[in-house]
Amino acid sequence: MSLYNLASDKIGIKKLTDADLGSQTSHQTHIGLYEGTLSHLPYERKSYISQLIYNGTSYEGLLFLKFINNNRSPAINMGSITEQQELPNNVISIGKQIRDFADTNRNVNWYLLWFALDNEEIVTILLNQNSNELAHLQNLGIDLINISNRGLKIGQGDQHYNALANFLNELTTNVNIEYAEELEIASQTGEEKVTRRVIPRVRDIEKANKLFKDTGLKGEELLYKYFELQKNNSIIKDFKWMNQSKETGMPYDFEITSLDNSIVFSDAKSTSYKFELPIILSSGELNFINDNKDKYLIHRLYSINNEPKLRVCDNIHTVSDIFIPNYEILNQSLNQERLSTRGIKLAVPTDLQILNFDNEILLNANA
Repeated sequence: MSLYNLASDKIGIKKLTDADLGSQTSHQTHIGLYEGTLSHLPYERKSYISQLIYNGTSYEGLLFLKFINNNRSPAINMGSITEQQELPNNVISIGKQIRDFADTNRNVNWYLLWFALDNEEIVTILLNQNSNELAHLQNLGIDLINISNRGLKIGQGDQHYNALANFLNELTTNVNIEYAEELEIASQTGEEKVTRRVIPRVRDIEKANKLFKDTGLKGEELLYKYFELQKNNSIIKDFKWMNQSKETGMPYDFEITSLDNSIVFSDAKSTSYKFELPIILSSGELNFINDNKDKYLIHRLYSINNEPKLRVCDNIHTVSDIFIPNYEILNQSLNQERLSTRGIKLAVPTDLQILNFDNEILLNANA
């Protein structure tokens, strides 16, 4: 499961005509798509949350869509003057932006790909004959250079569909990586709005919550295998996975028995992305850390869906040393007004100078 997945409709690909691009000799006010693509949508004029991907960047926008030819063929409108004026800041009209990009160089051929995601978003990808993506499509056997005027509609039954869908999923994910990272943080803090999208995506947040739950479980499974190796190599005496049968809600995930029979607590903090993303700690975890200062480790697992890696922090108590006194002052002040907190989440940057992380360890995801 990933944040971006294609819906079960066809992928449309076409070479943009002069009329599509709004040539001076044409009065065409839309970019024509193909019958049979986006057929899951109602045949009416409507705006859809969308993104335009061009030259390695994703642009958030609204796609003003109508259907022509007896309500069968989708077409992208530019949006009326009023609709364009009412767009929020940093939200574009997809159709207008396609034409604006193409106007920067009318001496090359321009191509458009479009498809729907399972979060009901529509993605458009703009290419020209010099785009890096075009060469990749050629390698997949999709020849845009010699594409016919009828273009291509590639569905699940077509030989190129799986390879193309994987490529488009990967491309869409890569250009939205910072958004995905922010969603992962939001899934831990309970935030319902993120900064990298002007228009809220409720389904994205719901999916991010599910993804992070899976990420946490996968991280604990990887750490379990790592501790098994340490036990077999007599680096530790034993360990216990607290959540092995069910989620216990404990402020740690593992109890580690050292060779001298002392107990150390470990919390697996996992991310699908880079090490540098902040670690989220609850006030409950920080209180426990404060009570077990020299017996608490953070096992930071990252990039766990690609090449999982691990770094261990042995002095996370330096953060609780800062947090607890300030938390108590806050609660004392609130209590005077008969108010109180009910749990707080703290975002801890991994590059804090007070934190000591061991060197990176490569984990074997298949071990």
